[in-house]
Formats: sequence, structure tokens, C-alpha cells
Amino acid sequence: MTVGLAAAACNASPSPRGAGGAPVLGQQRGTPAVVGQPAPAATGQLDAVSCASSDLCWAVGTPASQPVASPSSTAPSPSDAVIVATANGGRTWVAQPVALTSTLELDGISCPDVRHCMAVGSAGAGSSTAAVLTTEDGGAHWTQVAPPAGAIVVTGVDCIDAVSCTAIADDGTAFWSAQSTDFGRSWQREGDLPAVVEDPGGLSCALDGTCLITGFTPTAAGHGQGAIATSSDGGATWTASQVPAGTGLLQSAVCATATSCLAGGTTSTTVSALVPAKGALLQSEDGGRTWTASVQTPTVDDIFGIDCPSSRVCVAVGTDWMGTPPVGTGAVARSSDGGSSFTAVTTEYTPLALTALACPTPGNCVAVGGDTVARITLPVLTPVTPAGGHQAPRETVPRGHR
Repeated sequence: MTVGLAAAACNASPSPRGAGGAPVLGQQRGTPAVVGQPAPAATGQLDAVSCASSDLCWAVGTPASQPVASPSSTAPSPSDAVIVATANGGRTWVAQPVALTSTLELDGISCPDVRHCMAVGSAGAGSSTAAVLTTEDGGAHWTQVAPPAGAIVVTGVDCIDAVSCTAIADDGTAFWSAQSTDFGRSWQREGDLPAVVEDPGGLSCALDGTCLITGFTPTAAGHGQGAIATSSDGGATWTASQVPAGTGLLQSAVCATATSCLAGGTTSTTVSALVPAKGALLQSEDGGRTWTASVQTPTVDDIFGIDCPSSRVCVAVGTDWMGTPPVGTGAVARSSDGGSSFTAVTTEYTPLALTALACPTPGNCVAVGGDTVARITLPVLTPVTPAGGHQAPRETVPRGHR
């Protein structure tokens, strides 16, 4: 789901912290684990992010402005930024050149290694043409390839290696998955998603062929209940999961192990607008087939992204609603017990809700939201041998971030 974010500080620049300085919206006190900054110029809204390593990450979205058509040309401006990249773990970002023949709106990206990435979306607002871009040289060159036949938009993609990719497409009548075994050169249509899963997003696939995707089931005009679908064969077939009645909208799902999975969203059921609400967290211990509500109230409001880079470490990003009327800023929480409990972490310059997340390692993540990018540096768990010889986990700050 593409979320329109009210951005009072959308084009603000980060202010240096100073003793006694006035608080800045979205900037918390204490040593920040999350440091945000404006995305490169001409970036509009970033909707997805993927990391091939702790240093190399790419994010995609829409440009800041639509091109102005003329009798001689309707091509976008070369400065339009739909793909941005970092080569140092999120400290700095640059826009990557993309030869566009239309104004793309990119909704998903997957980078299985440092050379290969695939980005998906549509050819722009009002278009009936899906878009798929690939790079095989780390983003130096992006090529627009043919999308799955019949697709008017591709909403998500996950590539488990530099060959095999699963995508979710919409042909105007149904959502379905497509499989490529040659990194986008050709596509094979596979299974339809269950009819109860509308507006699917947050596709997540594992090496064993297990895939999860979130969406919603309409319950009334403008309202819906969170829904999840699973596949055990890479998208060839899909099954609707059992989700607790009354669950709010769900935005992201991931499995920390073959059986233990998490899904995040909001307690709001409104699908027609962004309504301030608390975060919602579901847990599954059977690979995503059945879900229960977490006993802990999430420390992040309106969870948009969740990732588990290890069986113990999980990270969630979303919104922190503050003030009256409420204004949403970016929020991040971290779990050290596989998602059973989450603790909020401090942020600096996250003026907008964070809507997408990628964690290449347990200690390093990047997140995006609106025209903001954020670097997340977290303590990592290392075994400590106490008296008696039994190892116990201890959190330490990774080198280079002390």
C-alpha cells in the first residue's frame, strides 16, 4: 500500500544538536541509534529499500515532481530520482541514473548481491503498464525489461539469488505471482493470491520457497481487516492464513526462522486514509499459517516495516504520533528475543514516518520514509562466558560505532 504522508518537515535539513537548543520534531534526546537525513535532491517519496551488504543498499520510489509534457517530448527530466543508493551503510546517498521514457513509480526492490538488483512498479500514475528495472553492475546501469505478461503494475519482488525472483502482479482483475529464473528476462505466471487478500504488499520469501505477503480483507466501505497469505512453493500456490478477528491493517511480515514469524501493522482498519493509531504485532509459530496477537503493546505506532536479520534480532519501523492534532514522525524498535518483546531506540532527524526497512546484519539497518533516509546502528549480541562456564548473550557496540 502506498501511503500519502503529511510532511510538515518534508524538505527540512537536519539541525546540529546543541546544549540547550530547542527540540526538533522527530529528534529525541540521548545518543541516537537512528540517524536520518534528507534523501538526494529530486527524490519524492521512497517506498522500498533493499541491502546487498552492510554497506550497499538501494531505495526506490517516485520523483519529486512530474515532468511537464510538451508537443515535442513527454520524457521525464534526467534529474528525476526514482532510485537512490548508498555505498557506506547509509551515511551518504546518491541518485542513480535511470534512462526513463516515462515517469516510473517504483513500489519494490530486491538486491540479492552487490551487483544485481530488480526494481518493480508501474509506468506512472494512471498508467496501465507495469515496470521492471534490473541492474547487473551494482546500479551503474539500469535496464527496463518486459514485465510479466498482462500485468498493469508489479507491487513487490523478492529475489533469493541472482537468477530466481518472485514478483506480485495485478492485471486489474486479480493479484498473482510470477516467477523468473533468468533475472527478469522472462516470466512465468503462477498462482493467484486468495481473493480475501487485497492490496498486497511486503512480499518476503526464503530460500526454502516459503513466501509471506500481507494485505487486507474488506469489511465495510473504506475499512478492512488485516490479511496474510503464504506459499510453500515459491508462489506457485497460495493459501490464506488464519488471522485473529478484528486485526487492523497489516503492512509487513517476515520469518526469523523456518517456523517463527512476525507481522506488523496498525490497529486502524481505515483503508481510505492514514489514521493515527497504535501499532499491531502478530506472531506465528507454524511458518505463517496461523497467527496470534502479541501480548506486548508495540513501542512503534503504525508499523510499516519489520525485518529479522537473525533468529534473535528483529527490527520494526513506523510512526511515533505526537501532539494535538497528532503529527507522525519516524520511530524504530528493536527485539533481542526473536520478536517476543520490543524496545524503542532513540532517533535523530526522523521527521517523517519510516515506511520501509532492510537489515543486512543484526547490527546494521537502513530505513526510508517520504524523502528521508535513515541509518540504524544497533548493539549486537555476542556470547559471554560467565563463572561456571555457560555462555550467555551480551549486547556490545560493534566496532566503528563506539
